[in-house]
Parts: sequence; C-alpha cells; structure tokens
Amino acid sequence: MKSFCYSFFIFNLKHEEANKRLRAVKVAIIGTINLDIIVSKQGKRTESLGGILYNILSLSEIGKDFVKVFPITYIGSDIKERFLKILKRYPNISVRGIYENRWGTNINLLEYINDNKRRETTTFFTEEIKYKMIEPFLSSDILLFNFIAGYDVSLETLKMVRRNSKSTIFLDVHSLVLKKKKGERVFYPIKNWKDWVKNIDIIQMNTKELLFFTGIPPRTEKIDREIVKKTIKLLLTKSLNIVLVTSGEEGVYLGYRDDVYFFEQKYKSVVKDTTGCGDIFSSSFLVKYLVSKDPFISCEYANNVSGMSTRDTGIKKCSSTRFFKINIKY
Repeated sequence: MKSFCYSFFIFNLKHEEANKRLRAVKVAIIGTINLDIIVSKQGKRTESLGGILYNILSLSEIGKDFVKVFPITYIGSDIKERFLKILKRYPNISVRGIYENRWGTNINLLEYINDNKRRETTTFFTEEIKYKMIEPFLSSDILLFNFIAGYDVSLETLKMVRRNSKSTIFLDVHSLVLKKKKGERVFYPIKNWKDWVKNIDIIQMNTKELLFFTGIPPRTEKIDREIVKKTIKLLLTKSLNIVLVTSGEEGVYLGYRDDVYFFEQKYKSVVKDTTGCGDIFSSSFLVKYLVSKDPFISCEYANNVSGMSTRDTGIKKCSSTRFFKINIKY
C-alpha cells in the first residue's frame, strides 16, 4: 500500500485546470431524502434535512455552473416546501426527477457514541425508486446511486440502467449493508455483492461497510489495514475502475489499477458531526475527477473537503466546500 502527499502538485494542477476547456456535465443522484435528527456525543440535538441532499448541495457548491445536478428521489408532502426552498438557491439544480410522496419523509435518528460510531434508527415512509424514474436521465455523464434507506434501488433496476446507459455509474454502498432490526438499523453481509459490482464503474464505502458488503463481517471494532487492502484488491479484480474506502479521521484508501493507495486525513483536529461527510467526499471526488481525469488528485482533494466539513453540523457542512475552489474553464 502506498501513502501519498500531493502538495507538490498544487502549482501544476492550478496551471493545468486554468488552461482546460471543458463542457458542462450532468450528474444524476439517485437515493432518498431523510429528515435527520442528529444527537451529538455531548447530547446536543440538531434537526436537518439529509440523505442525498448532502450530495445535491455539495455537488452544486463545488461544481457551480460546470455541473447540472438532477436529483431522482421522493420528497414527503410534509417537508416539500422546505426542501424546494433550499434547492431554489442553486440555479444548477433541476427538480424534474423529484416526486412527491404523500405518506411523508423518512425520519432518521442518529445518536453518536463517539466521533465515528453511531446508533441509527429510521422510520420509513418512501418507496423504492423505480427504473421509469431514472430512465429520462440515462444520458447523464454520471449516475450516482447513494443508498440512504437501503432499499433505494433494486439490483434489477441497476441492471436495466447498466444495459441502457453509457454513463459512468458510481455506487455509494452506505445503507445497502444495513437492515432494520427492532427499530434500529444493523449491519448485515451482502451475499450477491458480485452482481452489484459487475453493473457499476466506481464504488465507495467506509472500512466497515467494505467488509460487510463483501460478505466478511469484521471480527473486531478495529479493522486491520492489510485486510482492507486485500479486500479492495479483490474488488479491483471484478472490473471496477476505482474503489474508494473512507476510514474516518485516519484518511481514505484508493484502489486503482491493481494497487491500493492511502491518503492521510489532515483536518481531524475538530470534529463536530460526521453525518454526510461521505456524501461530500463522493461529490468532491466526482467534480475533481470530471475536471482532472486523475483519481489521485481527485482523492486527495475529496479527502481535504470532507475532512473540513466535519466542523459543521447538518447540511451547513456543504458550504465548507468554499475553502476548496476548483478553477474550471469550459
């Protein structure tokens, strides 16, 4: 495993990006919106809209008019106006793929035990996202599937998307490895993970999700780096282009072209709330990758942005991306 520091790239990167001429891109985000109730380890309670909203807002903040964002989701009638009011601030967000759900919005109680461990209890109201909802957006440059509810999209729907679209398909595993047990959400292994992997190009998850996703639940709370590296290499043998595995305040692993690289986290001194940081990581990575076509530079950038975002609570953290602007000309 290789550890990299890319500070020496900064001058060349700025020069390279300043001279690029790029066309605007379309990113469709498929997943669920939550009403999050976040309880910090100190007991402070914060209510915030969440789920794929973190992706929607951070993509919009970072990409500006270079990225057109198309959320494909349900929104409950109970918070529809509140949700749309937030989106109206961003001219690069389309609401064409948003469907109203009269039963309500999923409510997610997140109780933090420490900075990286939490208990999660969800009350579900929304349905699975169907293929016909995704079909109008199959020509997007990126199709980002983010599993928030866990049942957001079926494997059959993903297969249909893969057959009918030439888009780059990015899967954020997240709640795909969670199921409901007595109200609380618990981890469980995925038996057919190879079927999921063969229909995507890029995959993202944290270290715990990585092991449950590949059907080998961790035996201890502390996950050995060599096991992580070995599992990432296993995924790379299944035709994936890029594997991204976040490791909390430690940093992030990048699997690319048969090898694994590790990027240390620089911004870990003050952690208020890690909710949504994985989503901000994926958004940051995608925009940088669309500009640079370099997974190493993109991973370093996303690691910095997501690390800085822990200093804010709820969707406020999406504005943390202002510290890491990308100079885009197209």
